[in-house]
Amino acid sequence: MLTQFFGNYLLEKHIVDSKQLLEALRYKHNNYETLDAIALSSGYMTKEESDDVHNMQTQMDGDFVEIAFHMGYLTEEQAKELAEIVHYGYLLLGNAIIELGYCTQEDMARIVADYEFDFQLSFSSFLNFDKEKIDDMVMTFYHIPDTQEFNPQREYITLLVKNILRFIGDDFRFSPTLTTLPDIPDMREVRQNILGSFHISTYIIGYKDFMDSFASRYACEALTEKEEEEYITAALEDFLNLNNGIFTVNMSNDYNEELELSAPEFLHTISEDTRIKQMYIIPIEFSFGTIYFCFSKN
Repeated sequence: MLTQFFGNYLLEKHIVDSKQLLEALRYKHNNYETLDAIALSSGYMTKEESDDVHNMQTQMDGDFVEIAFHMGYLTEEQAKELAEIVHYGYLLLGNAIIELGYCTQEDMARIVADYEFDFQLSFSSFLNFDKEKIDDMVMTFYHIPDTQEFNPQREYITLLVKNILRFIGDDFRFSPTLTTLPDIPDMREVRQNILGSFHISTYIIGYKDFMDSFASRYACEALTEKEEEEYITAALEDFLNLNNGIFTVNMSNDYNEELELSAPEFLHTISEDTRIKQMYIIPIEFSFGTIYFCFSKN
């Protein structure tokens, strides 16, 4: 997640523009190994063990290294080494920007130092990088009030971003929240309600081609035109259901809030009641296009 915040930091400092940042994120995604690939190539884990960890991530809120360590697949030393790679991922984005010619190595070194100072990042903080730090960064960016009270908005956004990183990829940047959905033709909608002690309506909305790309990423395969409709619908519904399912588990474990889910629903157009509903709209700008993640607390 530090990579995405670093990307926004570069935009704020006018080091790159939005198009250059997305190109650098795409370059990073296509040219650098993923964490599980590093664990395999280093001989730390087998393919079966990696698959076990990924399967566990569909059931609980946990990072790859954290779960692998607790399952006994990584030693403490190996886990610390991989955790360092995770948290220093923003340096790979910096390298991509240098290699694409958008910034010199000397200037990037200065920018990285400023970023680490501004966000109080250090090697020791990475090894103990906790949920509160991530929550603080999310709350600051999205202007969520900092209260000690139970805040499902904060919990939902933080979990959503982590699951996007885990299951879709890291080639995206944060965009400020919106109050209304853009009027774009050929939009698709997936929605699901969270019911119980409180009620949240959740949505994934986007232009058809971008939703197709999102679904293909989640399914880990390029979907053929013949398979497209059935599998894309299933993949989109499954991601929303997975995220919301883990959210309900977290709410039960951490706050004793008992919740249940309605069945996810796929729509070929955005419904009128969705357009007029007051929602918290979070645009996530991927290298393949923008997807809108929305929720409203009823």
